[in-house]
Amino acid sequence: MLTSGVIVAAWGYFLYIGVIDPNGGVNILWPLFGISNQMLAAIALSVATGILVKSGQGRHAWITGLPLGWLALVTTSAAWEKIMSEDVRVGFLTAASNLADKLALGTLPPEKAAIAEKLIFNQRLDAGLTVFFVLVLWVVIFDMVRMSLRHLRGLPVPPLTESPHEPSRLVEDWVRD
Repeated sequence: MLTSGVIVAAWGYFLYIGVIDPNGGVNILWPLFGISNQMLAAIALSVATGILVKSGQGRHAWITGLPLGWLALVTTSAAWEKIMSEDVRVGFLTAASNLADKLALGTLPPEKAAIAEKLIFNQRLDAGLTVFFVLVLWVVIFDMVRMSLRHLRGLPVPPLTESPHEPSRLVEDWVRD
């Protein structure tokens, strides 16, 4: 309950900041949600694949490995597109550069010029966070592959710490109407 409360409070904070400052808060992070959500799914598939291999179920690793490969490639290419696209509406760095050029030339209306620095910073922050997320994803994937190969070769690996399944008492005590 404590961690759920912390996450809800953090989300509430971003919503609050987004309301009082329309150029910050949730608007800073919104473009990252789709990419980070898919990267989180790929990390979960990577962990599941590693567990399958280390638990002796390597013959079933393709069930999580194929979606992992597809998701990792698609998400990485989408992240690359969001960072490097030459389209101002898509690429974080292109949008920041375009806005910085307009600000330097003085072609922005006064209301946009007042917030331009914040928008430029936000675009660059999004690009940096996207690079960080992609790096974390691939570190997890490469480490899963490394550990799986070590396990398959009979080399020492950290022990699998998954607990065996224990049925819940709630299931046994549950009575249907």
